[in-house]
This record gives sequence, C-alpha cells and structure tokens, in this order.
Amino acid sequence: MDRHVANPTDDRHACDARFPGLQVVRLISREIERTRLDLKGLRVLTEASVGYRRVTPVIAALAGADEVFAVGRDSVAASRKEAEEQTGYLAEQARVGAKVKLLSTRLQAPLATVDIVTDLPGVRPVDESIVRNVAESAAVTLMRGAAHWRPADVDVATCRRHGIAVAGVDEEAVGLHRYSPLAVLAALLDLGVEVTGSRVVVAGDGPAAPYVVQALARLGARVLVGAPETAGRVGLYGGEKAGDALAEDAVAGRLPEADALVLCPADRDARTIGPGAPVDAARLAAAAPHLAVVGLGAETDLRALGSAGLRCRAAGGPDGVFDLLPQAVVAQHVAGLKVAEVMTRARRRGSSPVAAEQLAATEAHAELLPKDLSSIRR
Repeated sequence: MDRHVANPTDDRHACDARFPGLQVVRLISREIERTRLDLKGLRVLTEASVGYRRVTPVIAALAGADEVFAVGRDSVAASRKEAEEQTGYLAEQARVGAKVKLLSTRLQAPLATVDIVTDLPGVRPVDESIVRNVAESAAVTLMRGAAHWRPADVDVATCRRHGIAVAGVDEEAVGLHRYSPLAVLAALLDLGVEVTGSRVVVAGDGPAAPYVVQALARLGARVLVGAPETAGRVGLYGGEKAGDALAEDAVAGRLPEADALVLCPADRDARTIGPGAPVDAARLAAAAPHLAVVGLGAETDLRALGSAGLRCRAAGGPDGVFDLLPQAVVAQHVAGLKVAEVMTRARRRGSSPVAAEQLAATEAHAELLPKDLSSIRR
C-alpha cells in the first residue's frame, strides 16, 4: 500500500484552479504587511510541503528574502515530488518562483549563506551538520511554542554552543488559538453533531479551551465545562462549570446527556483516558455510547475512546487547524519568520545570541527556551 496519503482530488492539494492560490497569496501579503515582516538581504532554509503548508517558502520570498531554499522529502503526508510540485505551483502563482529553490536534501543548500533556519519537518533535524555550517549571525526559529519543541528536532544545546540564536513563537500573544474553534466545529460537523441546540462537554484547561467554549456557546450550544477555572470565568466565556476535570463524577456524569465531548488538554502528550489513567474508556463509552468526541491534541485519549467504540476525530486533522485553513498556517509561519528576522538582524548588529533572543521576545512575540532545557516537560 502506498504510504503517501495526499489526495489529488482534495482542493488543498491541487495544482490548478481548484486550489485557492490567489486568496492564499492575498492572505500572505496582508499578514506580511500587518507584522512588517522584512527579510530583504536574508536567505532562508525551510521546507517544501503540501496542502496549505506549502506557504512557508512563498511567505519568505514575498517578504523580500534574497533566496529561499525549500527542502522536499518523502513523508506520511506526501511524496517529495508532490511537495515540490505543490510548493512550486504556489510560488509561480505568487510570482516568486525564481527565488524559491527546490532541494531534495537540506545539505544541498549553500549553508554558509543561510541566515534563517526553520524547524519544519523538511529541514529536521536541525543538528550539528546544519548548525556548524550556517552563517555566524544565523538564527533558528521553532515556528511553534516551546511546548512543541523536541530535542530530536532541534539540537538547542548545539545551537547555543555555536552561538546560534533560537526561539519559538508565543502562540497566545500572536493569537493562534483563536483559530482552534474552527477546527473543532469542522470535526463536530463531520461527526454529525448539529452544534446549534446541542449539549457539548468541553474538558481540559488547554490555552484554546476558552476560545472553543465561547465559539460553541455563540453558535447556540449549551456548553458544560470541566476545567479548573472559576464558575465566574467560565460564565464569561458563555459556558457552565460542571467541575474541575473529566475524571470527576460531576463532569463525567453529564456525558450521557451530552451530544459531544471536546478534549482540550494543556499537555497534548498527557494521558487522561485509558488503562491506568483517571478515566476508564470502556466505562465512559458504556455510559454514553452515542457520544461524539473531538480532540485538540489528546491523541492517546482519542485512540482509547475510539477503541472503546466511540466516534472520534482530531480537530482539523493530524496537525489541527493548521491543516484545515490557510489563514491559520499563514499567521503561524509569518510569526515564526518574524521571530527569526529580529534575531538575525540583531546578531548582524553585534548582539549576543541571548540578547537577540530577548529582543525577539520584546519585538516579535518570541517564546524563549529556558537555560535548563531539562525543565521543559517532554
């Protein structure tokens, strides 16, 4: 069986008029103008990808980068050929095809000239082979918040040893969580849940949870919340506090009357449901066999509930709303490149890597990694 799952009939993966390329370019240009992203005089190493994730090289080129090296590779999402075709198509629509250089491996890039390295899948791992060869003033941008960083993806210790500035994106500060309700809504509709007039339990205290509660309430759902927020704050979002966590009887006991359960964990890798976890999946499914379950993260919990017979969906797909709509991934990747721009220009002016990272936190909503990397929960 072919492991590549890009669907050529899906408009997101098209290389013709079905793909909303001109609208995507418009969204990119608007976000560049809003954030004042300026990559003139810089060279960027990033990935060639598929769907809406093909936007990153085009963002860099439209922001004025001298050259953009876009690495395509085979993945579970698509083949390298598909990544190159889809990225190249959008680059031509944006009239920046001459700036975007499609590469089959990251080491084909002229690393000594590279100023900005993204940590996107096509470039990973950002390790010694990259770090010791890029420009002295180069910066690595994580493109997401620190909670998503993995040592196997970016060797931050090596970056620090070679004087390369590294930072992520403060997802709350740049407003990325406001897109999450759209992914939840799409998943609920896919599961046959009519949100208006329905009852939905939202469990968890992840950063997107308030946005989800508010959006569902505004669409006419009765939203019961299991989170350690005060009843007053939950009420401000339009929800009703049922308890502090899904494991409480006060929350789990409301599931038989609910149409759907939305999981919004603060730690996407935490396990709440399943063997040895606080919530028994089989018991939950037996109490509410009709329940539709949507997860923002919570992959392990979704698998446990799916195995117990419930209808489950990840909100927006494997990577959430960033696979669902162009605006979300445009905003995310512009923000990541802005962080890198500020760090790189600061380094060129003679700032230390630490000073460059701190400047990015002040001017570009960067999220800094701690000095003690072991303090970040994996």
